[in-house]
Amino acid sequence: MAEQATTSRSGPDAETAELREELARNREEVLRLRDLLIGKDAELGVLRGRVAEMEAGTARLLGIVARIRALVPAFLWSARAALRGRRK
Repeated sequence: MAEQATTSRSGPDAETAELREELARNREEVLRLRDLLIGKDAELGVLRGRVAEMEAGTARLLGIVARIRALVPAFLWSARAALRGRRK
């Protein structure tokens, strides 16, 4: 009961001011977290771009290897493998 009397004496203005301060703090925190999320999203976009570049380069190299393998007869690849096995 004593608590209720104290609250009513302090009035709704004090409670309203306190709630406004808390709301302001919460808004600041939301803005901080939003900025952090935007930064991480931009960083992720840069990394995705780098991965796409690497994948394109790898695909090009694999295409070159496939063309070379198609030009060289299969028995030469077998002979090369056999020679490598003897060396080790």
